[in-house]
Amino acid sequence: MSSGIPLFRSFWLEQEVPTFLFEARLADETNPLSPSERAEALTQLARCQGLSSEFEKAHATLDSIPEAVRPAGSTASTRWLLEKGRVLRSSGKDSDPETKACFLAAYNEAAEDFFKVDAAHMLAILDPKETPEGTSAPETWTTLALKLTRASTNPNTQTWATSLLNNAGMDAMEAGRPQDALDMFIEARELRKLEFEKKPSEYNTRTYRMSRWSVARALRECGRNEEAYKIQCELSGEAESAFIRAELEALRHLLGIEKVA
Repeated sequence: MSSGIPLFRSFWLEQEVPTFLFEARLADETNPLSPSERAEALTQLARCQGLSSEFEKAHATLDSIPEAVRPAGSTASTRWLLEKGRVLRSSGKDSDPETKACFLAAYNEAAEDFFKVDAAHMLAILDPKETPEGTSAPETWTTLALKLTRASTNPNTQTWATSLLNNAGMDAMEAGRPQDALDMFIEARELRKLEFEKKPSEYNTRTYRMSRWSVARALRECGRNEEAYKIQCELSGEAESAFIRAELEALRHLLGIEKVA
């Protein structure tokens, strides 16, 4: 498995939806992209378009990439499959067989573990409880992706851990296993904290706050209400949100605390 940085990853770290960055790079004739690089850039532009609910544009962008520059097994092909599946899912076709087929094909052909984990992550979103072929319960796409992430020597692949731990924690909460969820949320929080301390960007600030909220939510489900209340109060002091207010209201009721006017 490759240990390199996925092409154009820096664009996604710079902006949440870097449409302009991809459009500018594709239009830059002073430093032209190779055919395979251009194909990858177009897949990422399609992703931006899908995130902006411009689904027809996204499909047209993907359809504009010739098969000759994205042969099966190439990174361009894997990214094309991932983005085709994402656009289909985002446009309301979660249950469409083509959506799952795209992610499965991406998973099976991915030469780089970063994209294999990405595909497993998307398959987990489609069906959190599905047991991947060749494995046995209680294995799911999320737990399989976590194993791949932890086994990887690629620092970029390892960054998937926080999202996967959060997803696994949510699955555990829904399954009535709050202690398991808490363990995963705590691990995710510590990783988010490291990312935030390394670079306190807007994105890292937001995800670190979300990870702390998730820990507090699981603490409440475990009956550790005072600890949960302390975290939610800290978060509320930093910035208000409807999710924090809802948790504080629930915790005040459980702890018998009257709301301060």
